Order: sequence, then C-alpha cells, then structure tokens
Amino acid sequence: MNRQSTEELYETLKSTSCNDFPDYLKQLHQAPSLQDYFSIYMARNEITAAWIIKNSGLSKSYAYEILNGRKPHPSRDHLLALCLGAHMDLDTTQHALRIAQQGELYAKVPRDAAIMIHINHKVWSLVEINLFLEEQGLDGIGKNHC
Repeated sequence: MNRQSTEELYETLKSTSCNDFPDYLKQLHQAPSLQDYFSIYMARNEITAAWIIKNSGLSKSYAYEILNGRKPHPSRDHLLALCLGAHMDLDTTQHALRIAQQGELYAKVPRDAAIMIHINHKVWSLVEINLFLEEQGLDGIGKNHC
C-alpha cells in the first residue's frame, strides 16, 4: 500500500480537478490511520499500549478504543493525553493531531505554547503540565476540552 505524506498529497492536489476528486479520495484513504501510527510508534520505541494508557491518565476502555481504531478521531485533549503518555516529541505529536484531524499545537495560542514547551523539555507528566497551565490561568488538558 503506497502511503503518501501530507506534502505529497498537497502536490497531488495542485493538479487534481473536480473530476479527479474520487481518485484523490482513494489515495487519501491509503494514508495511515491513527491506530497504524500508534502501532508503528509503539513498535519503534518498544513500548506497550498499557504503558501509554497508564501514563496518559485516560480510562483504559476509552484509550483502547482510540489505539484499536474504534475511535479514529478522538478529541484533541484525549489525543494529547495519549501522545504525552507515549512520550512523543513535538513533531510526532503534531503528526498524530493531523492524522486525527485535530488542530496542531500552535505557538501563538498561549495554552498550546505552554504544552509545546513541556514537550520540548521532555516533561510528559499530565499532572505537572496541568498544574503549570492552571498557574498560568489556562485550561488544563482534559478540563473543558474533552
């Protein structure tokens, strides 16, 4: 299965007409799913779903629904919690957000910037991040966003 990057899909769109759109959709459906993305990440980093879930603070059943593909478009905060639980770096987290069709972390948004700083400094503790966010007067991950 030929899976194209987002950049390759952008290039394809430049020459895609409305009549060609069904063919484009076929290509789009070949992109990796969130389930595939986490499976590859876990294998490469030799970690388990149970370890990620334990670190994420999410309920086991809900987290497994995301990781098993039954919930392909979780809320942004639920996905951020899983990415933090997996100790993903910023690029990997951003890619997971794109796959799930959620907004990437954006440096001009104070809450997102605070989360990005923690990820960049390899601070993945949801408790620690939420305490920092609350100290800054920002909503914590999973609070008012799930």
